This record gives sequence, structure tokens and C-alpha cells, in this order.
Amino acid sequence: MRVGYRIVMKFGGSCLRDLQSFHRISEILKDYSKSELVLVSSALYGVTNSLIDLSKNIENHRVDLEKELESLNNRHTSLAVEVIKNDLKEKALAEIEREINELKPALKDVWDYGLKPERLDLISSFGERLSTIILQRYLEAEGYNTIYVSSYDLIYTTSEPQNALPLLDKTEQKIKEIIIPLLSERKIPVVTGFFGRDLEGNVTLLGRGGTDFTATILAYSLKNENYDVKVILWKDVDGLLTANPKLEPTAHLIRDISYSEAKELAFFGAKLLHPLCIFPIEKKKIPVEIRNFENLDPDRYTRISKGIKTRESVVKAIADLRNICMITVEGEAMVSRPGTAAKLFDLMGKNNVNIIMISQSSSENNITFIVSDEDKKKAIKALNWSPFFGKEWVDINMEDDVSLLCIVGAGMKNTYGVAGRICSALGRAMVNIRAIAQGSSELNISLVIARDDLQRAIQAIHKEFNLHEDREKES
Repeated sequence: MRVGYRIVMKFGGSCLRDLQSFHRISEILKDYSKSELVLVSSALYGVTNSLIDLSKNIENHRVDLEKELESLNNRHTSLAVEVIKNDLKEKALAEIEREINELKPALKDVWDYGLKPERLDLISSFGERLSTIILQRYLEAEGYNTIYVSSYDLIYTTSEPQNALPLLDKTEQKIKEIIIPLLSERKIPVVTGFFGRDLEGNVTLLGRGGTDFTATILAYSLKNENYDVKVILWKDVDGLLTANPKLEPTAHLIRDISYSEAKELAFFGAKLLHPLCIFPIEKKKIPVEIRNFENLDPDRYTRISKGIKTRESVVKAIADLRNICMITVEGEAMVSRPGTAAKLFDLMGKNNVNIIMISQSSSENNITFIVSDEDKKKAIKALNWSPFFGKEWVDINMEDDVSLLCIVGAGMKNTYGVAGRICSALGRAMVNIRAIAQGSSELNISLVIARDDLQRAIQAIHKEFNLHEDREKES
């Protein structure tokens, strides 16, 4: 028997700007006061990038460390002074000073010994540590029964730098052990997003956008037979759109989308979602809402859930990755050499190159794969130096003037002619397809096209499948 509702809310950096935005957070919490609440905070806007850039500059001895630390401290203390009232302001300032003092030796280690991956993870975590102090103390000053909780004490992960994976069983146990007693006391835990710890005690990161992941891990761990749970991700947009509005002016809000469709969009460039954040909530069928922090219209949001009640469209949305590189490995010698694809994946993995898409001809004499622009040099160098893919018997070609389109929709499954309609629409728009791939799930069709054709291609497909029409209004 369900006896209550738990809501995990994530507030992004764009929600933590000034007194007005903090007051908006307070007003939001009043609307959900009947539920048990857990809040997750991102770093202030741009702080994580600043910490990464600072670390790299320190490694190269190109920065005044004391001056940069003072700037970081001033940004957070100025905000704390602006938004926190009464004696809690002084407590927040002392806590910020404590965090800066902990950050300083980590940065000095970079100056002396270089920027090791585990050291960068530790330094990157300070953005959330600082912002969460301000959010928690602000809400406490406003009369909310809040408590600061570090995700270091909650989330156990693997040890991969920058992109660790949660150890869900151990994490669930720890979250229940720490968070549920706080909720029983009617407290609101305010949790740092983005990072956790490995089994050796090192700070680990959940990947860029990992605060969303923190929220869904918490929701996964807090759902039980007595409580329903949902996640609300507060962003600076209404939700997921049918296409990039900068490239397709008629793109509109997607009201409902399945877990599978949302995962595809997240992987293929929908920056609103961490690519892995859907995984834990799908396991327990927990709904997620993406809501606009600047527009509190209760009916204006995207809901991610297990099923769609409104009328389905064949294609739900179009995602795009603009800055990619297409690499083709080809040669007759590949036909007689088994395990070529496996060796390719292994080689790229060992060199920390992520393969976004792969396409192989039926003759087996060539493999085309897609990587990001930032990974292309590593990929080409690895191939050239590989004994298996050496230039003597295999040609390696690179094209870096391309972009990737991903057409997503659960309605494509068992619907005849979808690929034909896509190709025909692109043909009429004079867009040439350079490579194509479709997964066995039939949830998406991925296309590589010339970068200059990207906008024209998106508009052609958007029009072909009538994605400008708001089907929820029709239903």
C-alpha cells in the first residue's frame, strides 16, 4: 500500500544565479510541500569548466593560483551574501572558506606533480560542493528544515576517471541508510550532484551532466512498496523538443516520451539529459519531468515514462551531432581477417576514443565509424600505429566535414517505409547520405551527411513526418 510520495528535484546551474532565482526555488518547494523532498544541486553556471581550465593552466604554470582562488571564492561569497539572511550567512561564508582551503592543496599538487585524472576528478567536484552550501543555507534561512549531504557519502562507483558508473546495490543501501532517516524526521536533504567515490575512497565523477544522474540514482534507491517516487529536472527550457530550434523554427515541445526514446536522444546529442541517467529509473519505472525554471506553467513540461497514453507519431524527434568525424578503414585484406570489428573497438577503447556509430558493408572490405572532432586525432594515430590496421594493406580515410542525424521514434518499429520516406525527403532536399545505420531495436535511424546540409536535412525530415504538429493538442 502506497502511503506517500517522494520527489527528487535537481536544480541546474542556471537556477542558481541571484536572489530572484533562489526565491523562485523557495516558491517551487511550497508547491510540493506535501511530498517528501530531496534536492540535488549543480555547480554555479560555468564553474566546472572554469575549474577544469584552471587545472590545465596550473599544470602548464600559466596562471596566478592565488588570484584565481580569490576570484572563485569571491563569486561564491558574493552570491551567499546576496541571498542568505541572518546569522546563517556567516556560517555559509565559513563553509565556503573551508572548501576553498581544501581545494588549494589539490591545485598546488597539480602545479608540482601534474594533472592526474583522479586529481582532476577531485578538483572538478568543488563546484557542486560550493553551490550546495549556498542553496542549503539559503533554504534554511527561509525556514525550510534542510540539511547538507555530500554525494561522496552516498554514491559508490567504479574507478574510471571522468565517467565512473554507480555500483547500484551498495549505493542503494547507503542512500537508504542515510537519506530515509532524514526524510522520516521531515528534513529536506540538499545533496551535491555530479560526483561520488570509488571503493578506495577517491572522488569520482559521473560524467558531464552527471547531476541529472545523481538525481535518478537517488530516486532509484528511494522507491519502495510504500512510496512512489518521481524526478523533476529543473532546466532553462520547457523540455525535450522535436528538433534543435536553432535549425528548425517549428520545433515544438514533446509532452510524453518513452524511456527508450529518451535514451536515444540523450546519446545522440540531446544535451538536456545525461546519456545514462535514464537507466536506473527505467529499472523501477520511475517517471521524470523536465520543467522550465523560468516558466512555471504546470502543464508545460516533458514527461519521460514507461508508456505513452497520447497518440503516437512514427517519428518522435530528430537529434543532431554537428562536430563529428567519419573514419573509414578499407581494403581487400580485411575480408580474410576475422575479428576486424572487434579489434577496431578494442583499439579505440584502449586509446579512450568513443565510437558514436559504426557502419559496415556486406562485402566486409570496409568499416566506417564516427567519432567526435576532439577524438579524431587520437583515433587516426592509433590506427596508423596499429600492426593490424597498418597502412600497407589497409587504407584509412578521414572526413571531418560531416554531421550526424539521429531520427528517433518508437512508432518506427513495425511501420513499413520509414527509411524510404527519410531517404526520399532528403533526396528532394538535395541532401546526400554518406553513411547510414539502424539498430535492431528499430528505435532510430542514424545518418551521416555533409555538415553544410545539416539544417536543410533536419527541416526536410521534420516536414515529412509533420513534427511541427502538436499531437497532444489533437488528442
